[in-house]
Amino acid sequence: FKIINPYPKVIRDLNLVMPINQELGPIIKIIQRQGKKLVTNITPVNIFIDDVSIGSEFKSVTFSIIFQHSSKTLEDKDVNPIIDEIIRIAEKDFNAKLRL
Repeated sequence: FKIINPYPKVIRDLNLVMPINQELGPIIKIIQRQGKKLVTNITPVNIFIDDVSIGSEFKSVTFSIIFQHSSKTLEDKDVNPIIDEIIRIAEKDFNAKLRL
């Protein structure tokens, strides 16, 4: 069995616009790698395709990312740098942009 973690989860949604043919697996791996043991779950929760608002060659994917530490309560200062680095790598390696 596994002991239940008593510290709260931090849930962040990250919405990225990327080329329509981009597979999600490599991006999920980047999120896991950058999460440094703080990311406990990553789920693509929404894929949006619309020729008018984002263009015919792009899709918008929302990832729900759950962060949790085993010995402390996480704060924004713990999570924000990880999110920023994920966005930077997604832009550089996958031509993905943060959707505002």
